[in-house]
Amino acid sequence: MNKELKVIDFYCKKCKKSMKVSYMVTGNRNYPVLPRVMMKCHHCGRVMTLKNFKEGELLDRVEQDKYYI
Repeated sequence: MNKELKVIDFYCKKCKKSMKVSYMVTGNRNYPVLPRVMMKCHHCGRVMTLKNFKEGELLDRVEQDKYYI
């Protein structure tokens, strides 16, 4: 297992601004990511909820430690 801690920051895909939310990767691709947590973009007001979202799906779509949701 990789001992390096990896942190992924969430960004709004509509306005490209930071959501001010980060996720620390566990290494388990089947682990749920922020289940039933609502996040609101501070810039455009868009609200998102991650439902049935696994860490593997997050890692597949991450770009330079940034995830656009």
